[in-house]
Parts: sequence; C-alpha cells; structure tokens
Amino acid sequence: MTGRLIFDDVFDTDFVEMSIWDQLGKIQDSDSAKEVVKPAKFKPVNSVVTDDGKEFVITPKEAAMIKDFLCGLRTAYRVRVLRDIQQSKGLTNLLRLMR
Repeated sequence: MTGRLIFDDVFDTDFVEMSIWDQLGKIQDSDSAKEVVKPAKFKPVNSVVTDDGKEFVITPKEAAMIKDFLCGLRTAYRVRVLRDIQQSKGLTNLLRLMR
C-alpha cells in the first residue's frame, strides 16, 4: 500500500499524484483539524504536489478560493482547468491570478 487512496474514477486515472482538488481539500481539512487536535500532535498540511513533481505551499484561504473558483466554472471548463493545474505551469498561472 502506498498510503494513497485509490478510487475507481476515470478522471483520476490520468494523474500521477493525488488530484489537486483532493490535495486542496486536505489543506482545508487540516486547517479545521487544528481546533480539535492537540498542538503537540498537530502537523498541518500546507502544500500540494503537481504531477511533474513541483511542490507549492498554499494557505487554507487560498485553497478555499481556488476551490470556490473551480466550482463556479461550467463542468467542461472545470475539467480542463483541473487537468491544467495538475501540472506546475497551470497551477503557477492560477496562483498568480489568485494572489
């Protein structure tokens, strides 16, 4: 077992890493967990890894902004943008717009 959750989902099969959508969700979950986890045991998740191996530090607020932006797109565009941000070039461009 690699420690990654495997889903029988056609969309996720093209990705090397966990989908950026799921990684952003983990950042948000980590932020909400800090209220219930003891400080000594809390290890926040604050980064995502693209399929080309680049790591990006993203705040919980930025994660929420990106997910809200994606939810506002029509499905066809959302799928295209999700595939684009799975690579560092696409994520860099999106973060530049968000920041």
